[in-house]
Amino acid sequence: MVRHFLCGVLLALGTVAHAQPPSQPTAAAILKARCLSCHGPEQAAAGVRFDKPLTAALAKKVLTAVAYDSTIKMPPSGKLAPNELAPLTAWARTTQPEKPHWAFSPLTPAPRGDNKELPNRISPPPGGGWGAGFVDHYLLAKLQAKGLHFSPEADRRTLIRRLSFDLTGLPPTPAEIAAFVSDKRPDAYEKLVDRLLASPGYGERWGRKWLDLVHYGDTHGYDKDKRRDNAWPYRDWVIGALNKDLPYSQFVQQQVAGDVLTPSDPSGIVATGFLVAGPWDFVGQAELREGTVDKEKTRALDRDDIVTNVMATFNSVTVHCARCHDHKFDPIPQKDYYRLQAVFSGIERGDRTYAEGEQPTPGSPSNGYHSAIEKTAEVEKWVQLSLPKPQPLDTLRLLPARPTDFADTPGFGFPVRFKIEVDGVVVDDQTTADFPNPGNAPYEIKLAGKVGRVVRITATKLWPRTGDFVFALAEVQLLSGGKNLGRTATVSARDSIQAGRWSTAFLNDGFDSRSGFGKLTYAALPHAPRTISLLNRGEVESPKEAVGPGALFGTVFPDTPDEGARRAALARWLTSKDNALTWRSIVNRVWQGHFGRGIVETLSDFGRNGAEPTHPELLDALALWFRDNGQSLKKLHRLIVTSRAYKQSVATNPKAELLDTDNHLLWRQNRRRLEAEEVRDSVLAVSGALDRRAGGPGFALFAFKDDHSPIYDHTDLAHITDPATFRRTVYRFTVRSVPNPLLDCLDCADPSINTPVRNTTLTALQSLALLNDPFLIDQSERFAKRLATLPKNQQVTEAFRLALGRSPRPTEHAQTLAFVQKNGLENLCRLLFNTSEFVFVD
Repeated sequence: MVRHFLCGVLLALGTVAHAQPPSQPTAAAILKARCLSCHGPEQAAAGVRFDKPLTAALAKKVLTAVAYDSTIKMPPSGKLAPNELAPLTAWARTTQPEKPHWAFSPLTPAPRGDNKELPNRISPPPGGGWGAGFVDHYLLAKLQAKGLHFSPEADRRTLIRRLSFDLTGLPPTPAEIAAFVSDKRPDAYEKLVDRLLASPGYGERWGRKWLDLVHYGDTHGYDKDKRRDNAWPYRDWVIGALNKDLPYSQFVQQQVAGDVLTPSDPSGIVATGFLVAGPWDFVGQAELREGTVDKEKTRALDRDDIVTNVMATFNSVTVHCARCHDHKFDPIPQKDYYRLQAVFSGIERGDRTYAEGEQPTPGSPSNGYHSAIEKTAEVEKWVQLSLPKPQPLDTLRLLPARPTDFADTPGFGFPVRFKIEVDGVVVDDQTTADFPNPGNAPYEIKLAGKVGRVVRITATKLWPRTGDFVFALAEVQLLSGGKNLGRTATVSARDSIQAGRWSTAFLNDGFDSRSGFGKLTYAALPHAPRTISLLNRGEVESPKEAVGPGALFGTVFPDTPDEGARRAALARWLTSKDNALTWRSIVNRVWQGHFGRGIVETLSDFGRNGAEPTHPELLDALALWFRDNGQSLKKLHRLIVTSRAYKQSVATNPKAELLDTDNHLLWRQNRRRLEAEEVRDSVLAVSGALDRRAGGPGFALFAFKDDHSPIYDHTDLAHITDPATFRRTVYRFTVRSVPNPLLDCLDCADPSINTPVRNTTLTALQSLALLNDPFLIDQSERFAKRLATLPKNQQVTEAFRLALGRSPRPTEHAQTLAFVQKNGLENLCRLLFNTSEFVFVD
């Protein structure tokens, strides 16, 4: 193969070769001796081949590499001799005009492909009919060119199960299956699609995919994987925005600069949690001393995470590859990368308050601290916060309680007389006279940098309820340098009712007990933008010229000191009608969610190192349709799932299998295994234990111990089998450093990594987990109890209907009935949870 290729090179280089002196080797000889083993047709290292003329951009890279003038030095066996360099240079300069890469080209309008505009070369498939719109048109064009056609439509039970999982992540109930199967209306399928898209489960299912993509987690990650107890509002915002069908431009803009672009809509603050959804180096950010090189490196890496998250998510480009040098494959110079860093150079992470109307779910999840109840007022009660070490304190702030149960009682439980001590020294004494109840107003004491570790609030006269007396506070904050150190303190008290929304742990949990108020952890906070310099080879110690804010392709934004204006400019650039990357990216992601593979298989890399689109005309047609028709994600889903291509069966076809083994042309639908959350949620739904409450702080599937490095113990069975954790898995508290064993075994996304597509593995460990995990055993028992009220002869039938969406076949019924009589009903339930039919979707 190489010999034939070399002949072609010799012919192509005939003119150059004749021009060389006899003593000078030809370019063809040099290529054969020094280059073709790595860059020939058999092995195209780094995607570079020399079997055809080079583009201008590649020729430039080749010349700098062979001259040893770049970080890449070729050939690695040693620098070319001067008499070798000249002919190779002449050959490399015989370039062809560079064709713009498809992803960086404008969207190309194309015929819609309805019946009136079908090209004559496309004939209707067997059985007639074209399916839904232009989706089938573009797919059929390629299928029929290969002599192929769509597979038959799947049966109705398969379709409703496929749709239910794809759109909501939950199985259909037996009643829903029966209703759809018997529905003879011509638009029954479309009505089913609309019902599922209107379900709250839609946002929960596709919100989970978005959280994978942006590497959302409820802890910081790194070696000190601290909790983020207030990160969940962003998670709920995503789910809510999808359920509301927020136009995609607004969905993008809100996450990048919602607090700036829509100041009258305070939910924009919550949406910007996107920017800081990823891991955060607590040691580097909070403990390293200011002014050090390591501190600057930490900040640069944090900005890199933000830039990567934004550009990979919305534009499907690997812009972070330009941190140390110009991108080796895509038209992204290093300066463009640092312009993007400059956009985010004013962001710091920290707690940020959001007010009523911003909170994704009504009410505060906690009320605060509440003492034991007394019959008289003159009983001393105390509560104290102990910091890990003595620290300077600027302000002590007591937030009066206004519990959701007593919303008309501001100042609930605030002591009538009290004193405050820091390390045993009284800093505020209100024990000599009754203190006027502050209502909703916080009570502050200025400590002027006093160093202390233990702060105690002692009530000497309790607040009167109806016939008894209590001491209560919503929150205690210890402010130092703008940070609330109280969040790191250990809380103790003389006594506490420790019930419902009241607990010592709720005194410093970030919530002030008012309905409609809360905290968003580590959201973007505006600061004056730092100066960003282009870094030589990405090294903080080697800054070059300063750069202002901007985006790709040399786009420059006004170099304003207004941090928010920079983000707003980027948000508008991302959602411009001319930004083809944005529109291609999102329709490709939705397509992947319904077919298991994107039109471009590399969902977050549209560059030259990524995959080529299998149907480029369809990709652009979808992108244009979506962009110019309201940018409704729900309508995009509807367009795709009502196509004939989507409704195909998964049955194989020998001829098609031979011509297109990997089904790139979509001559059938693809079978898929349920994702980790879908498995857990389905088990809960089938057992009857699923709690559909939405939103709010994440539930824990672990025992937690706060420490220098916190401990998350997933072996704690009390949490695994607690009905309070039987909510949809998207609402769990996600730990970066210690994954949940069951979900991790089922290929759950790593929350420290942007995950556009999850791995799908089939391992013996998965079978063992589904059979023996304590959660599955507990749910099998609950499933059996759900069936126990039925007559014995109906239990097996109902078990099949609930778990698999069908009745057992006669032989199955006989076999499983015998199995139940020998092993018990709960073991049949375990068996059904382990069937391929339960875990896979056709």
